[in-house]
Amino acid sequence: MKREKAILVCRRLDPERSLISNGSGKFRQIFFLVVLAAVGSCALAQETYPDYSQMKADYWYKRGLESTEIGDFNGALSSFSKAIQIEPESAAIWNGKALALRSLYYSLHDANSYNESLIAYDEAIRLYGEALQSNPNDANNWFYEGLALSDRAALMQSAEGLNIIDIEQDIIGYYEDALRAYEEAIRINPQFLTAWKNKGNVLYALAKYNESIQAYEQAIEIDQKYALAWNGKGLALSMMGRWDEAVKAYDRAIENAPDDEVIWYNKGIALCNMGKYNAAIKCFEQAIRLNQSFVKAWNGKGEAFEELGFETEANAALARGRYLASNL
Repeated sequence: MKREKAILVCRRLDPERSLISNGSGKFRQIFFLVVLAAVGSCALAQETYPDYSQMKADYWYKRGLESTEIGDFNGALSSFSKAIQIEPESAAIWNGKALALRSLYYSLHDANSYNESLIAYDEAIRLYGEALQSNPNDANNWFYEGLALSDRAALMQSAEGLNIIDIEQDIIGYYEDALRAYEEAIRINPQFLTAWKNKGNVLYALAKYNESIQAYEQAIEIDQKYALAWNGKGLALSMMGRWDEAVKAYDRAIENAPDDEVIWYNKGIALCNMGKYNAAIKCFEQAIRLNQSFVKAWNGKGEAFEELGFETEANAALARGRYLASNL
């Protein structure tokens, strides 16, 4: 399985209008714990392919995953659509299509990609549900149903910030359904590492931070080197204002994923809230070294310089952030 990475999707979203409160002050956090549904997780789609048509569906599905991984979302959408023409009852393929459409929506901010993504998620959820009726003890299917439900909820959560009206805004309901699915996966397989982490993500989205931390700690107990669980724990601690503990959690995440720019950024935000602006700037600069187009890291660097009274450096960093944001 390919290494997961903490992914921050940069969206034009007003933090005051998000589902959960993001704290106070200029260093508000907007963290979207997005998990790529298909990348690195091909097990369900690769179980059995007895005939040639299914082999072709598998071929296009894999091409869709590869295109998604390199950011070619139009190519991914085309591949997943071809796979669906051959194998229309594959939940994994519909989930992949939903992911590609969601990524296009975040890039293009258009209602069509948003609506089509919701439709694809609904089809994936329906098919996972049918599979679970046949085999209710399949931990993987419970996990992937939870993933589709939580990804759909996160997509709906973003719609308001991009001025797309959704007539079915039961975001909390989808998160709660996702939580139940992850708990079923864990009941069947208590060592299901990613299910524990995703349970933590959903509890975080529901602003249940203490419970979220407990879920992340269960994942960490299974794998002490699981960077995403350490990062999630840091986020939950940050939302509770426990900045020092959050920094320690981010440090553990960085030990195991030193090239993840988002974790460096998250640590910088925590340090800013502790008033440690010089240390925060170093974190933002490391995030920028890893991703020079990371708008939020440029903005964080600029705001930290501003707090220190270095107006020239602050203006330069903020200007760079504005330039990058205008070209997203």
